[in-house]
Amino acid sequence: MKNFFAFALVLSLFACTKETPKYTIISGKLTHFEEDSFKIYGNSFEKEITPNEDGTFTDTLYLTYNGAYGIGRQPLYLHKGKNLAFELDVDQLEDITFSGDLAAENNYWAQKAKLRKEILGADLQTLYALEEAEFLAKLNELAQKQNELLEATTFSADGFKEQENKSLSYHKEFTLSRFGRYHAHFAQNPDFEVSENFPKADETIDYDNASDFDFSGAFGPYGQLVSANFAKKVGEEYKKEVGEGASFDDSLYGKASLKVFKTVKSQSIKNMLAKEVAYMINPANEMSEELYNEIMANLTDENFKKELTEKYDKIKTLVKGNPSPEFDYENHKGGTTSLDDLEGKYVYIDVWATWCGPCKAEIPFLKEVEEKYHGKNIEFVSISIDDKKDYETWKNFVTEQQLGGVQLYADNAWQSQFVKDYAIEGIPRFILVDTQGKIVSADAPRPSDEKLIELFDELGI
Repeated sequence: MKNFFAFALVLSLFACTKETPKYTIISGKLTHFEEDSFKIYGNSFEKEITPNEDGTFTDTLYLTYNGAYGIGRQPLYLHKGKNLAFELDVDQLEDITFSGDLAAENNYWAQKAKLRKEILGADLQTLYALEEAEFLAKLNELAQKQNELLEATTFSADGFKEQENKSLSYHKEFTLSRFGRYHAHFAQNPDFEVSENFPKADETIDYDNASDFDFSGAFGPYGQLVSANFAKKVGEEYKKEVGEGASFDDSLYGKASLKVFKTVKSQSIKNMLAKEVAYMINPANEMSEELYNEIMANLTDENFKKELTEKYDKIKTLVKGNPSPEFDYENHKGGTTSLDDLEGKYVYIDVWATWCGPCKAEIPFLKEVEEKYHGKNIEFVSISIDDKKDYETWKNFVTEQQLGGVQLYADNAWQSQFVKDYAIEGIPRFILVDTQGKIVSADAPRPSDEKLIELFDELGI
């Protein structure tokens, strides 16, 4: 009988305990939204939502963690079992309003973003061009006002305030860490060095903390610190292999990236860094197959696995001797020009954009190469992937800079078929095609690289 009553007591305790829902309901209304759907994304998470005709929506999310998610550039704090609603005018992104269980957390994040913009300015150049003392004063002012905002807000999510305190520290650390090199650039003072009194780097940061990463996301301050630290460690490993001053080697850098990547323990962080390592998978890298296999073996993000496999399958087709993907784009001089139109000549292709600094830095070298090979059996083709809103900028730039060769404008920026077929993820990108339209190099040397002329000489151009 005693055991029966004990068992009954246990049952009654379970019956009186309210179980936390395993799902989160998100709802709201979008104004001036012209797309068919939008995506909520997070660390290895993605959900597509289709609003009703009046812009209203509601959906059920099965979250994989508590922390930062996002819609476009708008961050959201989501928590398992807690619901959130918001109203957003797409033309007035700063005026988003939240309601529901997580209203306090998300309204706090929105207010914090406004504070940062008010105090630090809207762009990097404004902030980092400041002299050191003024820069530090701005950071201290921001720290004080953020702390006041944090202390004045009551949150519903367990642990939010503690995590947010850490996130504020990470933001300050990341902002400080960039000042030296960013000020040198934006203040046009290449010899600049911070003073002895400038705050020292925090050497106690744990760069492998999954909960800190999930809280602020890949693009949050902790994620940015992790990414910067990863790049630093890869650079150190690479220097061990090649020493100082050696020319860049894709394969050795890929090897260094893989070595550091495999030391990471937190799966969510490993999923993020996998995207940085995957950038090294390209037609010029002899380690691409090994990088692909290792990343796939260490990745749990199914969406990225699919994307990476599609990219790798394309890269395998971009080998020397295979037919080149085609293009047929608007010519600055009028009409259109396709790759077939240039058959019978070698074609050196520059994929670029007017907003790309490294692209523009290659222009003087490209002009020199064009002049050197004027009248030879080679065409120089530049394909701009500027957005449609920058079409006139492209047209004017080509005219004002007196760019030579064949100047083309891709039809859909990064989503242009030629760009996707060549698995281009960064620019400038140079490609060499032979007289029969077959690939010579899917990732050819830049005009500033002396190896380009060596390659032309080998081909007898």
